[in-house]
Amino acid sequence: MMENLYLETENGNVPLQEEIIEKYHLRKGTKSPFTSNRIVGKNGEFFMEPDPEYYEYEELKSEGFHDDGIDQMDHGFEVSTSEMIDIAQGVDS
Repeated sequence: MMENLYLETENGNVPLQEEIIEKYHLRKGTKSPFTSNRIVGKNGEFFMEPDPEYYEYEELKSEGFHDDGIDQMDHGFEVSTSEMIDIAQGVDS
């Protein structure tokens, strides 16, 4: 059975239909692709629980990947998350 999910709005949480959840692969702890409102659980919780179906953390860890916030591009440049944001916004910090 699928967990009940809700769209958080200014007027309260709106229940999402199971068909919509499946069609758009919605998960608690993410945002709606159309309104950017938060997808929350029954009690308004927003945290995302690890899901082995989506995140094969142990596999990635065993391959030597680690979460350091640095991305190595195909052409060899290494760019941090904050640098990517600066580039996208056209600023230099």
